[in-house]
Amino acid sequence: MNKLRKLQTILEDKKEACAVIIGSPNLFYFLEYSGVGALIYCDARFTLLAPALDMYRASNVKDVDVLIYYPSKIAENVIEGNMFKAIEKVINEKSNILLDVNWVDANTYKTLSEKYKISDISNDIIKLREIKDEDEIEKIRKAGEITSTAMKIGMERLTEEVSEKQIAGIIDMTMKSAGAEDYAFPSIVAFGENTAYPHHIPTDRVLMNNDIALFDIGAKYNGYCFDSTRTFVFKNNEAKKIYEIVLQAQLEAIDAVRDGVTASEIDNIARKVIEKAGYGKYFMHSTGHGVGVEIHESPAISMNSKQVLKENMVITVEPGIYLKGRFGIRIEDTLIVTKGKPIVLETTYKLL
Repeated sequence: MNKLRKLQTILEDKKEACAVIIGSPNLFYFLEYSGVGALIYCDARFTLLAPALDMYRASNVKDVDVLIYYPSKIAENVIEGNMFKAIEKVINEKSNILLDVNWVDANTYKTLSEKYKISDISNDIIKLREIKDEDEIEKIRKAGEITSTAMKIGMERLTEEVSEKQIAGIIDMTMKSAGAEDYAFPSIVAFGENTAYPHHIPTDRVLMNNDIALFDIGAKYNGYCFDSTRTFVFKNNEAKKIYEIVLQAQLEAIDAVRDGVTASEIDNIARKVIEKAGYGKYFMHSTGHGVGVEIHESPAISMNSKQVLKENMVITVEPGIYLKGRFGIRIEDTLIVTKGKPIVLETTYKLL
């Protein structure tokens, strides 16, 4: 069953007339379409509404009708007006609509709600995207292979007199050269005290003797993301000790990942190891997240998550300890949930 058929099943079960699906990740997930617009389901038919700018791209989309809109009448088969005018051409004003509210800005919601009664189907879309099929998993694997290549090249360039920006540039170039269409997120490269900032932006800070280095990088391949963090510790004994604590937390958490386990339990396992070592307050983020067409997807691997892991979810496990002004340690892997031990998509081994 393809993704459109799965979506149709959800929409038919809702007993509603029409649905409007907006948001670049959703449009790519259901259609492999990378442009702007909206996917409409009405009268048991799917229609892609796209601006004239994306007309040629939209023409390649399969299994849906395509309608193009533009502010003025440039051709007979083009709807005059914006996306809302195009929606009105497809959906009767008296219809109720199903909407993924997560991907609708305030203006869009206001405009649509003035004409239609809206029902939110964001949770249905989230659940649908949580479980990956074989094709999605293969694309994530490929993104992981590209990330691994970049991670190793970056690691090899860790010599004195190189800056965070320079290493980030090398990593980014390597990912593109190895086949990535894009980066899943801006590459994080941090040296020394900057490693204590989980979302550090690379600077001109130059690697110095005995510095700790941290890479948090991920390639995007055919629309799917990967996420990996490695911390490289050289001659800092205190950092080596904390590295081993974080590694233990990660390994114990990964060992517990399987179909049927709650996401909060995975977070709790990692957190307990770090708390027992006396660094609980320095672990200030969740233990992981889902990965797919977005770098952060459901499920959330956090202490308050009520979600249950299921076979073929793809998640990260990434505990960390961050000591401001000194250093931070984070280790992250992307893995596939199975009914038994998870499949860990490794990018490189540790370097101490």
